[in-house]
Amino acid sequence: MPLSDPVVYRDKREDWLTAFRALRVAALRPLVTAALIAEHRANPRGPHSAELQLVLNFVRGPALPMDGKAFAYHTSEGSFHLGEIAARGTPTTVLDEQVFATEEAAQHAAFLRRLAVVGLLAAPAGDPA
Repeated sequence: MPLSDPVVYRDKREDWLTAFRALRVAALRPLVTAALIAEHRANPRGPHSAELQLVLNFVRGPALPMDGKAFAYHTSEGSFHLGEIAARGTPTTVLDEQVFATEEAAQHAAFLRRLAVVGLLAAPAGDPA
C-alpha cells in the first residue's frame, strides 16, 4: 500500500537510533580501559589516540540527545562545575556542588559521566583508574 498521507506515518528514526546506539556501545566497550581513561585524564583536549577519538566521537555525538549531556561549566566566579545541557531558552542545570580546580578536571569528569550514562563505564561518577 503506497504512502498517501505522510502526516500519519510514524517516524521510525528513534527505532534505528536505539539499535545503532546499542551496536556502537557493544563495539566500543572493549576500548574503554583504565589506560584509555588515564589518557583522557592526562590530556582531555588532545591530541588523542585513535581509540579514544572513537569513544569521544560517540559520546559527544549520537550516543545521547543534546539535552541532558554533561559538560564543564565555568561560573562567573571562576570556578568549574559540571553542567547539563538544557533545551534552548532554558537555563543550564548545575549537576552537583563539586568544584573542580581546573577546566581539564571538569572536562574529564564530564567525560566519565557521559561514559557511565551510555553504559561504557561501570562506575557512575567515580574515576576507576
